[in-house]
Amino acid sequence: MPSGQLRIAMLGGVPASLGGGGLEIQIAKTRGALAARGHDVFHVSQHSHARTFDVLHAFSSEPDVWHNLLHWRRNPAPLIVSPVWVMPQGMAEIRQLLASRLPIKATAPRMRIDVLRRAQAVVALTESERRMVTRFAGRLSRVVVIGNGVDPEPTDVETVCGDLPQDYVALVGTISSRKRQQAAVEAVGASGISTVIVGGFEGTATEQARFEDAVSRSGGVWLGEIADPAAVRQVVRRARALVHPSVAEGQSLAILESIAAGTPVVVSPLPSNRELAALYPDYVHFARSLRDVPALLLTLAKPHRPAPIPTWAEVAERLEVLYQSLVF
Repeated sequence: MPSGQLRIAMLGGVPASLGGGGLEIQIAKTRGALAARGHDVFHVSQHSHARTFDVLHAFSSEPDVWHNLLHWRRNPAPLIVSPVWVMPQGMAEIRQLLASRLPIKATAPRMRIDVLRRAQAVVALTESERRMVTRFAGRLSRVVVIGNGVDPEPTDVETVCGDLPQDYVALVGTISSRKRQQAAVEAVGASGISTVIVGGFEGTATEQARFEDAVSRSGGVWLGEIADPAAVRQVVRRARALVHPSVAEGQSLAILESIAAGTPVVVSPLPSNRELAALYPDYVHFARSLRDVPALLLTLAKPHRPAPIPTWAEVAERLEVLYQSLVF
């Protein structure tokens, strides 16, 4: 193996045949960027035979990761964990704190803490996530903050999405109750502004039917799940704004991509979004209630140029430094 090259194993995420979302994109982009730097990077669940590695990077600290680590007996190596906690403020945090203190191992809150405490390093996406994991898990070996990245903007932009409304707001991400797309569609549609929604549906058939009915009544367009990142970027780039009213987020890739494209975002005042607003005040706008969104949209002027969001290559460079500090 060339000097400095690492064998990096990755763990976590939903199999592509079942679904997936931002976490799986984060894993794939990180893996690709590290491979571009000359490292041997592979996902342990995608190989039926055992492979050796220098570091294991687990994405999420949920029970599926805990279960795999419980049975980890081959290839001892430093463990890095990116918890990617998506936890609503308030009662959910209180439940996590209380349950993690109980002397009962077989609970999801306790499993999350056990995964973090086993790691030689924890990678938080934001300062707010760093504070959260240290509050719940106590003293950890090492916690660093390395956020998500974006792909460089292409120099030749082609029309890949077909017909879109002349003026619209975009909603991007897996459609779920946590992200509140249905309520956002209804609120924006009542003001006469069109919506274009990108994302697969997470929920029951009855819930999907209600969502489709809400989109139809509001005059919106649901494009479904789009595999081509260039097509999604174009939807975001042409939009008046991205509306992203989640009740909980780690660090939204959709929001980062929108800011990088020069499109303003209307978001919930979550801690992770407040951090982005401090860095990009011209791009990030808060709506405390969905009732506030239509009026806010009318006041927005689209920024003239994209914002300098870190690229995945820059994220990989910072992770490489962390890995090497644990291996060499």
